[in-house]
Amino acid sequence: MPRDISGSNRKLTVEGISFNVAADANFTEMVSRFENSIIPTSGKGMRKMVRRVTTTEGVVLVTNSADRATLKSFSEALDLLQLTYVNAAGDTYRCTGALEIENNETEENRTSCQLLPQDDWTLFQG
Repeated sequence: MPRDISGSNRKLTVEGISFNVAADANFTEMVSRFENSIIPTSGKGMRKMVRRVTTTEGVVLVTNSADRATLKSFSEALDLLQLTYVNAAGDTYRCTGALEIENNETEENRTSCQLLPQDDWTLFQG
């Protein structure tokens, strides 16, 4: 059962390889599967729903050169990846998807990624 504990996520695992999450990391999740809008008409407004990917952005990892090479190979992989993360409460979420590297900061050895799930994140009851 999910717990009400806040804080940085603890760990990201891609294809069974764990990466250290930065202590101040705040994953930004687009959790809704639909973008909603109301289109004006001559009468009542018409609701428009557009399906979208539930992305997770700003995944900041503490990386060394070997980690960055591994992440690069994952971001260029043609096959979907097994993605898992553990939040501050210890809850584990899993999905299959892709990974995109947004940037790398050499001063603090941080790599920012975006996780692109094929479907929704699933809470894993472990």
